[in-house]
Amino acid sequence: MKFTQIHPVTRSISDCGRCTVRENSLFSDFTEEDFRLIQVPIEDFRFAPGAIIYKQGDKASGLYTIRSGMVKLNRLNIDGTQRILRILRTGDIIGLEASLSSHYENDAIALNAVAACRIPIEVLERLDRDSPRLRRKLMSKWHETLSEADQWFGELTNGLARVRMARLLLKMRESNVSDVSALFSLEDIGSVLGMTIETASRVINTLLREGKIRRINGGDRHYQIDIAALEQESQSSAL
Repeated sequence: MKFTQIHPVTRSISDCGRCTVRENSLFSDFTEEDFRLIQVPIEDFRFAPGAIIYKQGDKASGLYTIRSGMVKLNRLNIDGTQRILRILRTGDIIGLEASLSSHYENDAIALNAVAACRIPIEVLERLDRDSPRLRRKLMSKWHETLSEADQWFGELTNGLARVRMARLLLKMRESNVSDVSALFSLEDIGSVLGMTIETASRVINTLLREGKIRRINGGDRHYQIDIAALEQESQSSAL
């Protein structure tokens, strides 16, 4: 099977030792000796919104650490429909299955402008042999991924539409501004929450009218949120 052609805006060589998201990456506790084991360049990619990073079933070329932006993981169902499994952001890893499998298990698509570095398979294999720190980090990332997947499934697919929306808004808060939430298209929101585009739009407009969220920056993707109100909303068990 051939690799899917990817179309980054730019492509360059990464300096892992000076990475701004290194503390959240696989290399967070690496020593200089570990970095010397990396004999293949780690490349930086910049993907335009909507760009396909890789497709489900593609041969795995490596895994990616997101330096900025958001990526959605899609799974193709047997009936031909697609479902967004997770949304990943800065510091998250996509393609983690490349450490164990020869093919990618999902589609990875840039939701907005995404900067990511790719760690090639040969680097993973060499470090797995010679650096115990990578093995520990990979196990930690697998655990984080499984926990996050369980949370997404449990929190975002159950309850009233507005309860699920409140949970999504809380989950998608910016790391550096706790009361600002970054969303994506209504189509993608509907796919994540298991609702129609019309329902997603109606719930957002209701939360806007109630003052629980407010559009900022003149757009429809970033919202200032009333954290306390949304937390109360998210815990509602009404049917």
